[in-house]
Amino acid sequence: MKIHIKTTIRQSLKSLGFSENEIKIITYLFSVKKTSLKNISQNTALSFSITHFSLSNLTVRGIVECLQGEPDDLYQIISKNNFLEWIDNQKQQNLEIYDKAKNQISDFLQEMTKDNWKPEVKYYEGKEGIIELYEDMLEAIDTNGEIFSWLDIDKITEYIGDYLYEYIKKRQDKNIKSHDIVPENEINRKHELRDENREIRFIKTLPINGDIRIFKNKVAVVAFNEEHPVGFVFEGEVIVSLFKTIFKSQWNSLKSSD
Repeated sequence: MKIHIKTTIRQSLKSLGFSENEIKIITYLFSVKKTSLKNISQNTALSFSITHFSLSNLTVRGIVECLQGEPDDLYQIISKNNFLEWIDNQKQQNLEIYDKAKNQISDFLQEMTKDNWKPEVKYYEGKEGIIELYEDMLEAIDTNGEIFSWLDIDKITEYIGDYLYEYIKKRQDKNIKSHDIVPENEINRKHELRDENREIRFIKTLPINGDIRIFKNKVAVVAFNEEHPVGFVFEGEVIVSLFKTIFKSQWNSLKSSD
C-alpha cells in the first residue's frame, strides 16, 4: 500500500522535526489507524530495525502508542484532533524555549558589554586623514548635538587651512553646539565674537598642538605635526566617561566670558 505525500505536506512535517522515515510511518498509520510493526515495515519499504527505531522515537514524542497484544504488538497513531493539538503544544513549547534563550543571551551580551571595557580605536593619518576625521565626527553627531573640546583654533588653521571654516559651517548647519576650552590668544578671542554656535572658556596656558573632542560615545584626539599629523578616535563608554569628567571639572573651574 503506497501512500503519496505532497511535497508541501512532507516539508511541513519535516519542519516539525520528523525524519523522512518517520513521515512515511505517520502517513501510513493515519491511513490504517492501527497495525503491527511487520506491516508497517512492509508497507513503508523500511527495514525492520529502522521501522522499530522510528516507532520508538514517535512513541517517545507521543505521536504513536504501542499496544501490547498477541501474537504481535500493535502500533496506533493518535487521533487527527490530538495530532493538531500536539502541534499547538509544540508551538507553545518552542516559543517558551526561544523566549528563554533570547532573555539568557540578552543578559549574556549585556555582561559582555560591561566586561568589554577596552575601547575600539580608529586611526587617521596625514592632513587628508585629519579632515576625514572631522567629517566622520560631524556625520556621527545628531542634529542639535554637542561637542566638548580642548583646542586652539590658531593651531588648527595652520594645519588644515580653510577647511576649518567649511567644518564650522557644516557644524552650524546641523545646529551642533561646541563647548571649547582654548588658550587665550588673539585668534581665539576673534572666534569668540563670531556667531559660530560655540561657547568658549579661556585658559591662560594650554600648550596643545592638536585638539581633543568628546562627542557621542567617542573621543577624538588629533596630534598636529608638520610632517606627519595623526588622529585617533576612541569609542567606548569607559574612556568617554573619563574624558567628560576631566572636561567638566576644568570647565567649571574656568570663568565664563559672558
